[in-house]
Amino acid sequence: MTPRRVSIGVDFGTSSCRALAVDCDSGDALANAEYAYRKGVEGVISDPERPRLARQHPGDYTDGFNRAVSRAIAGVSGHVDIVGIGVDTTGSTPLPVDSAGVPLASHDEFADEPAALAWLWKDHTAHAEAEEITDLARRRGEPYLDACGGRYSSEWFWAKILRCSRDAPDVFDAAASWVELADFVPAWITGRAAPDRIVRGICAAGHKAMFSPQWGGLPSESFLRELDPKLVPLRERLYEQALPADHPAGTLTAETA
Repeated sequence: MTPRRVSIGVDFGTSSCRALAVDCDSGDALANAEYAYRKGVEGVISDPERPRLARQHPGDYTDGFNRAVSRAIAGVSGHVDIVGIGVDTTGSTPLPVDSAGVPLASHDEFADEPAALAWLWKDHTAHAEAEEITDLARRRGEPYLDACGGRYSSEWFWAKILRCSRDAPDVFDAAASWVELADFVPAWITGRAAPDRIVRGICAAGHKAMFSPQWGGLPSESFLRELDPKLVPLRERLYEQALPADHPAGTLTAETA
């Protein structure tokens, strides 16, 4: 019997991970499954003394993928040939990782450190940093914000990293790189988690990290230096290329498969 060609869509939301199996030939939805995040309250780790804080544990992402996808596949009858997996996530949700791409939250020394977690999209602790970035871009006449509304958000990549450098310098110093959740999951399931091997998506890079080939990629060293000199060496450990969603992030590792 010819196997049924199936694609899997995996959505990482604020409180759960959902997986949907779709027949590639008919377009029919065949099965779906959901995994509710276990950490925090409905998946969100907060702090009553810091009402703007909203974090998530990366372990919920890896467990969510394994369980939701496995359950969705199990719900499809017959022999299945999975030809592709697509991932979408909330954003901007960056997380600090080590040189192997392992989230710092997985390290014992940072097990109780909120800054080592994933900074969920609705974390607004970096509101002052967002204003700094907006003001600096305007004062310097930079084009970085022209395509995203003219104002930087506390929900986005650089504001959160700048907040971390001030709020938790030990985490900032330990991070080999920072990775958007939308890039972390594909990198993890394809064995490309090391920061220099991750395929970075242009959507999060362009909108949230002010990346564009128009000005040479990420914001310039001189711009970042004015915000915080520590951002300059980090820039060198991030990325020089970002690709659209039609570019494969890789192929599954045997372990993930």
